[in-house]
Amino acid sequence: MTRTLLAVLALLAAIRPGAAQTPDRLEQVLKRGALRVGTTFDTPVFSMRNAATGEPEGFDVDALKTLAPALGVRIEYVKMTFGSMLGDIAADKFDMAMSGMGRTLDRARTATFSKPYMRYGKLLLIRSADRDKFRSLADVDRPGIRVTYNKGGLNDRFANSEFKQATPVGFASNEEATAALLAGTVDAQASDSTAAIYVARSEPRLAVMDAAHVFNPVYVAILMRREDQTLQNFIDIWIDQIELDGTLAKIRTKWLGETP
Repeated sequence: MTRTLLAVLALLAAIRPGAAQTPDRLEQVLKRGALRVGTTFDTPVFSMRNAATGEPEGFDVDALKTLAPALGVRIEYVKMTFGSMLGDIAADKFDMAMSGMGRTLDRARTATFSKPYMRYGKLLLIRSADRDKFRSLADVDRPGIRVTYNKGGLNDRFANSEFKQATPVGFASNEEATAALLAGTVDAQASDSTAAIYVARSEPRLAVMDAAHVFNPVYVAILMRREDQTLQNFIDIWIDQIELDGTLAKIRTKWLGETP
């Protein structure tokens, strides 16, 4: 019995130092003095670059400006794509991903999410000149019509599952997809509802088709590793706080106006 107990104690002693040398995610962030955030920089409303200065801007950028002092660290942005995001976070290329992230069951199989801080769905961007031509999905889902989207995310899934007769056309980024729509090489763009509203407000050549009918609604949240529970706890409390003190409402109004 004594021999067995000694063996157990020896095993625990061997394990404990190794565990102490691997701090959890929140401890790593605090020790580093920086929170590494994966983002796309081409997700309208949420994560973009200012056309004049090249600096990050958007809903998520404004929100993160309040997270940095709450944690007492700086924000380090890491460029990512939705297609490589899950592999990149597993490979420790960043601590969390925040880019207007739709909270889905598929993504939750690999990673986990914070509590939501917004919700959106899918809408179609069309050229303003085509308002009378395209009034519903049925008007768009016809042979010869080309629907563009950015590859690897929920827009990709929506375009390739919703349209049976129209031709989905994928691009590496939202920017390229919108440029193709403006150039007339495609007829419509599958877009986050928030992005569609924002882009149409700033670009008179584009319009939102049937803005009152949002498809496939999802919550927007922050993606993290499942094992990073202490960081997730902190992020959840921060989201609660900026919701309670009105910060989130002010940021929503800044980027989306009074849109519900």
